[in-house]
Amino acid sequence: MACESSNSTQKRTIQQLPIPSRKNHNAILHSTYATDIVDALGTWNCKRAVLVHSKALDGSTHVVKDLKERLGSLLVASKSGVGAHSPYTDVIDITQLLHGNHADCLISIGSSSYSDACKIARLLHPTLPRDQLSISSIEALVDQDKGIATDLKDPKVKLILVPTSLSASEWSHISSATNPQTHKKQHFGLASGASVAATSPQKLWLSSGMRAVDHCVETMTHPSCTPEAEAHMQEALTTLLAGLSEYKAGEAGRDREELLKGIAECQLGSRQAMMGILMHRIPMGASHAIGHQLGSVMGVMHGVTSCVMLAPVLGNMAAKGLQGESQMKVLKIFNETLGWQEKTAAAAVSRFVRSLEMPGSLVEVGVVEQQDLDLVAERTMTDVWGGGERQVQSKEELLEILESARKKWQERNVGAALQISSSWGFIPIRDV
Repeated sequence: MACESSNSTQKRTIQQLPIPSRKNHNAILHSTYATDIVDALGTWNCKRAVLVHSKALDGSTHVVKDLKERLGSLLVASKSGVGAHSPYTDVIDITQLLHGNHADCLISIGSSSYSDACKIARLLHPTLPRDQLSISSIEALVDQDKGIATDLKDPKVKLILVPTSLSASEWSHISSATNPQTHKKQHFGLASGASVAATSPQKLWLSSGMRAVDHCVETMTHPSCTPEAEAHMQEALTTLLAGLSEYKAGEAGRDREELLKGIAECQLGSRQAMMGILMHRIPMGASHAIGHQLGSVMGVMHGVTSCVMLAPVLGNMAAKGLQGESQMKVLKIFNETLGWQEKTAAAAVSRFVRSLEMPGSLVEVGVVEQQDLDLVAERTMTDVWGGGERQVQSKEELLEILESARKKWQERNVGAALQISSSWGFIPIRDV
């Protein structure tokens, strides 16, 4: 369930994506989530729903309590909380709930960690018997060279996603989860309303919004980007930059109308940002590849990885004489939308991150040790968007980018940067 932009606040249903394979996969714009979820269960004749919900959302708002009351006897089990980057252990817990309760519908309310965990659990449910669910059995499904599992059975349970961030997991058939033993993120291959999204913490909304910006930029700058895909991304990027700016201004000025308007634009922008990969099959680039492993290996928050890595990746590519024309198109959108006169795409992205008051370097997220950079680079080489025949050809090139991200703000006071890191609560995860 997603939120419609512009002046209209009328509820309407749209197809998840305008492609034949997503027929009967819908999103409800301006959803009244509790009513629409119960109505969907009735339409599907579902009688046994499992709910996976944000622990923070449950503790600070009435959203989860209200939904549970509306579901009544239709709710057969629930799980509160999913770890960052969707650990396999949480995916297993959800899959066990589906098996053990003979569920016919799975509902997620939370950020992309919740959406991804539920999407993968829905695929594992028919793929692995209940007594075979384990970290090792899930890992065995993954092609280790490509970093993705695709030999999965079709799901048997319905799925409803109520997102509270802009990572756009609800629009994609691809999901990712983290092996807690190796800290490697692997890949496995709807519902939202503004009032629910408004309860999301500001740093989650803004960081996931930067992830959606990253989708747009890396699609536009990819060598295989088509004119059709580029048109989608230009529209999405313009919408996201405006929406995130309005959201930030609405938060700062306590202007709820401006806040909700920004949320509406951001949600549609995040949907549009997925068109490149879902409709046109344009792969992502190094920012996504590094970000996947920076999150799972070092514990950096999903979305913040884009705040930290997108500008250094753009700078690295530009320094090598690559992406010249496409980066100029990205720069033009930033300058025209925000009224700036930046000279490079990397500089525009860095400035936008600062305007959102988000971390902008590895120092600011507590990743400073060379051994950490080496580990992230090594893991990235087998990421689904990472090394091999993709844009980044070697571990050495990845280390160049990571070093740039570490030094990017070296002119700033390091003590102040580390204080920012502490306030965001990043705790590096290292193998032992």
